[in-house]
Amino acid sequence: MPTAGRALWMQEWERDLVPSPAARRSAVRAQARTSATRYYGREATARLPQPVPESPLTKALVEVEVSTTRKPRWGLVLLMLGLAGMLLSAAVIIPLLLNSAATDTEALVGRVEAHERALTQAGGTLSAQISALGSPDRIAAEASKLGLQPASSVHYVEVDAGTAAAEGDTTVAGR
Repeated sequence: MPTAGRALWMQEWERDLVPSPAARRSAVRAQARTSATRYYGREATARLPQPVPESPLTKALVEVEVSTTRKPRWGLVLLMLGLAGMLLSAAVIIPLLLNSAATDTEALVGRVEAHERALTQAGGTLSAQISALGSPDRIAAEASKLGLQPASSVHYVEVDAGTAAAEGDTTVAGR
């Protein structure tokens, strides 16, 4: 609270001022607040009177029928029976499919083993034929049919190691 001299000075200074629209609104609010404080007490100063909106016309409510009996839920019962049937059929079919796959695998293994035995027998037969065709007596008989004779003397060709040409060198007729 200002002192008496200061308050007098403020009143003299404010006397020449023209209040703005905002200052006028503030003054009205301040006066309403002070009058409300005097009437309602300190806690009601923030309350401003609010216009009461007119109540809208209420529509007539639809009358609701109350049912005392329950309708059976056949859809839910049928759905549950269908799911149970699907689970039961899956429990029967899946082991059958697995057993069928195992049987197919066993049959395939049997076929592979039979094919392996046949190949082993064919390999043995071919090995015997190779041995028979590669015998020295048979080769000599075939050579005599072609007019070949055994060699009377054997000669070996010897090469001097020092006269060999290095790789990449060109030699022409002993030069």
